[in-house]
Amino acid sequence: MTKKMTRTTMAVALAAMLLVGLNSFAAVNVAFLGAGSSAMFNTFALAAYETPINSGGCGNNIWTLKNGASGVDGRSSGIPLETGNIWIVWDNSSAPTIVCAYLSVDSVIGNQLFFAQPRATLSIPSSEIGENGGNLIPTLSDTALPSAVYTAINGLKFNAAMTDIRPEDALFATNRALAKLNNKTYDGLGYGPGPVGTPIQSSFSTKNATPVAFALSGTDPITKQNIPAWTTTSVGADPIIVFVNTTVTGSNGDFSNVAAFQNINRGDLTLAVNGTAAYTRDLTSTPGLDPIPLNVALREPTSGTYNTFEFCIPRNVELNSTQELGVNPGVNGGNPLDISNPYSGGWRKRVIGTGEMVAEVGVSGGANGNVLGYAFWGTGNFASVINNTRYLTVDGVDPLFANYAGGVFPTCSYPCPGEVQFTNILNGSYPAWSVLRVATNQKVPAGVFNLIKAAQAQTQSFAPDFVPASQLTVFRDHFQRPGLAKGTKVANGVIQGLKESGGDEGGLVLNKQGDVDNYTDTGKEITGYEQ
Repeated sequence: MTKKMTRTTMAVALAAMLLVGLNSFAAVNVAFLGAGSSAMFNTFALAAYETPINSGGCGNNIWTLKNGASGVDGRSSGIPLETGNIWIVWDNSSAPTIVCAYLSVDSVIGNQLFFAQPRATLSIPSSEIGENGGNLIPTLSDTALPSAVYTAINGLKFNAAMTDIRPEDALFATNRALAKLNNKTYDGLGYGPGPVGTPIQSSFSTKNATPVAFALSGTDPITKQNIPAWTTTSVGADPIIVFVNTTVTGSNGDFSNVAAFQNINRGDLTLAVNGTAAYTRDLTSTPGLDPIPLNVALREPTSGTYNTFEFCIPRNVELNSTQELGVNPGVNGGNPLDISNPYSGGWRKRVIGTGEMVAEVGVSGGANGNVLGYAFWGTGNFASVINNTRYLTVDGVDPLFANYAGGVFPTCSYPCPGEVQFTNILNGSYPAWSVLRVATNQKVPAGVFNLIKAAQAQTQSFAPDFVPASQLTVFRDHFQRPGLAKGTKVANGVIQGLKESGGDEGGLVLNKQGDVDNYTDTGKEITGYEQ
């Protein structure tokens, strides 16, 4: 009798334990699982982490790791894993009820992972369970990754694409990269054929980026599954920063000559990135400089940073050039990009990712010579190279402040609200910027929506990484892009009730009030203008 009761008791206890385990697992709310742009990586981590002045709703435990996780696009065995930096924030280590995470893999890749059908999933090596993190987020200290948190999030589908450019522009960038090389119009860059293209390789490391086909409407180009309805939520505006290495000295033609190298005009900047300009002195109006070779680092064509810069500067309507001028992926020197100027010996080389761009432009000791590059602003993006680099104005307009003060990057001793004013983004005069967005299902998940709001709040109270969307009185005009659903009209996202659609990278900067007035007077928005 006693033995029978013991077995019964044990069975009941085991069932109860299993039920508790199942209920605990089921109760875990993975409120935010984003993939994409590095420009929002720090901002959203700080927003997710709960503090007395911030309520992102995700918890106050964090684990981060450089190249610590991957996005798995399972539509084809030929699609590579998309590996990047990751942060995870949660509330309770032994029995988590809410978890948020962000995989930084750049904008176009983030869109690919989100719009793939079936949608891509997060993969974290099981060897990371119990391991300490990398402390990637300023002011936050990592704890070890708990098994319960790993179990709750590993293998789940992404519910948000974090993107510097609209999904329509991301799709255009992918299709342009995959298309057959057209060395006259450069509407095709030759990194195909699709649906899985040729890796675009770094000139400095083993890093690469592979363009992979996806769709925004209709059916998936690989699996033929239907594409669900989706929407975007604007987060804020962020400028592209043009910056140079200042560690080379000894000549008046070096970028360390602050008096000579403060500003660069769009035309000269275009000639720098397309390989025409041979010397640093070609970029300034200061006379009498020595002929010093110009070196330029370029991002990959599947990068949101690359495409924002491409269509705002060299490939805008006025200049109609490209960073890919003379690049042939099928010829030695084309992939990886490593083209020497025949007159000066200066070079153009490819970098993959913001981290590599900043590292190679900002390398100490002049190892890369007088090198120029570009990246999105972020309080943490340039922190490691502030002593080796300076930023330039473009067309005489400062990207961060009302007036130029030597191009020294601001150092944020967190919190640093108001450290950057973004005056010339707010008035629309700086030529290279984009609105950061989050793409989700048509009904925005509550956890994603809450985190967006928290990110916008903390960029005003803690780290000024962008201009919150609510403060913008200007916008980039939207225009037709391939990939829109049949019958979709382009909309700027200014008029309440009209769903934003169409591309806007390099769109003409206009005042919102003008679009509102035109719609009130004519029933039509102002669309189709590119700068």
